Amino acid sequence: MVLLLGLPAPLALLVRTFLNRLPPRLGGFDLYGLVVAFYYVRNALPVAALFYATALIADEVEGKTLTYLLTRPIQRVAILLGKFAAYAITTLTLALPAVVVTFFLLATIRGRAGLGALVPDLFRDMGVVVLTLLTYGAFFTLMGVLLRRPVIPGLLFLFVWELLANAPGYLPRLTITAYLRSLIHHRPLDEGMAEIFAQVLPTGLCLAAVGGMIVVFLAAAAWIFSAREYVLDQ
Repeated sequence: MVLLLGLPAPLALLVRTFLNRLPPRLGGFDLYGLVVAFYYVRNALPVAALFYATALIADEVEGKTLTYLLTRPIQRVAILLGKFAAYAITTLTLALPAVVVTFFLLATIRGRAGLGALVPDLFRDMGVVVLTLLTYGAFFTLMGVLLRRPVIPGLLFLFVWELLANAPGYLPRLTITAYLRSLIHHRPLDEGMAEIFAQVLPTGLCLAAVGGMIVVFLAAAAWIFSAREYVLDQ
């Protein structure tokens, strides 16, 4: 996962070192926007959330160590939230520095002129990265509580169900990625790629939906984990 979340930074260094001339319509900042939108928000961050967050409880069950964890004089809700906090800190520590390094390497390919005007977009993107990891993390934590082997269903959700974000009408609102990608300020310049962003949801709606999903998914996971009786196979 370190390689998955940190890969754009060394690739950006290679681009800056060996590809000094980008196509006229594609600037360094545009390339950075593609990295954030397509690599991080759509793929790398959800996949990292899937493997980290589903393992919070499912790995304890699979390894038959959950009994020892639950015998401690700690409320189950505190155990789950503590594990989720550890997941969030770990993934954010890996992802955010890579995003910042990628931004400065790519946005300054053609010089530092106008860099200050682009910094607010960097902070906005960092906020979207945080929300992406929290939202998908909460969802996959719930899936890890519900299912004993949640990875395959999680992959199907990411790469089958989430494709509805590109559908017309109200179908994108049934996905997570549609709300997160709408929070990204920059858009691809190429018309073919821009079609993926054809439906941009209002910022207020996106923030409310994402915040609600985080709360609902975590609350449901905590409630199920607290009430469920885990019988481990011998």
